Amino acid sequence: MSLSQGFAFPLDERVVLVTGGASGIGRATVMMALAGGAKVAAVDINGEALASLTKEAGAGGDRLMTAILDVTDRAQVEKATADIGKALGTIDGLVCSAGISIEAPLLAVTPELWNRVVDLNLNGTFHVAQTVARDLVASGKPGSIVTIASAQAFRGRQNSVAYVASKAGVFGLTKALALDLAQNGIRVNCIAPGAVDTPLMRSVVEKAPGGFEEALARIPLRRFGRPEDLAASACFLLSDAAAWTTGQTLHVNGGSLIV
Repeated sequence: MSLSQGFAFPLDERVVLVTGGASGIGRATVMMALAGGAKVAAVDINGEALASLTKEAGAGGDRLMTAILDVTDRAQVEKATADIGKALGTIDGLVCSAGISIEAPLLAVTPELWNRVVDLNLNGTFHVAQTVARDLVASGKPGSIVTIASAQAFRGRQNSVAYVASKAGVFGLTKALALDLAQNGIRVNCIAPGAVDTPLMRSVVEKAPGGFEEALARIPLRRFGRPEDLAASACFLLSDAAAWTTGQTLHVNGGSLIV
């Protein structure tokens, strides 16, 4: 999407960090936050995708900073947030979009697979959220943190024990963070996407029994989500429109959880 195509809530003067910002929901959020007037730092482990994002940003690129970051590495996280703070100012908006899903039957899940998924989805979210929160508290500024869970955290999914557990952990982490940070004026909310049309989702759905046809049949609105659907929700939660909203989970799934 181009900046001119993106609806956004006003985010002028905000400094927004998006993890997993080079693809999928993260990339759409970066573009929409730029369209809303924010200064945005997009971090991702994929350097080539970050370079492509910079090209796509076009005229908004003067408010975009990119960096390669592995969110599971605490030292990298602390250095990256410090560098962003020096370049753009204190981060007062965070969207934790970095994540991974590895499909495997329960009895085939190795400790290495389990740790890889949980380390990125849950521990990575914690590392970035805590680091950003620490800087915000020190600055005395209010802020907004948005985590990304999954509809699967609420209904389960076959052959996805590590993914489901890690995303359920993100849901619980969000509530705990919201309680701990409310006194500092820092809001923490969660988005639980349903089936969003990203490369990660397609790799999962195409292997599932029934494939895309069956997946669509479970969605009352009869379409997969678009990354922009989730980006709009993230920008709402970052903005002053959600100034009295914290500790909540916003389900964005085309109605799939009511089926």
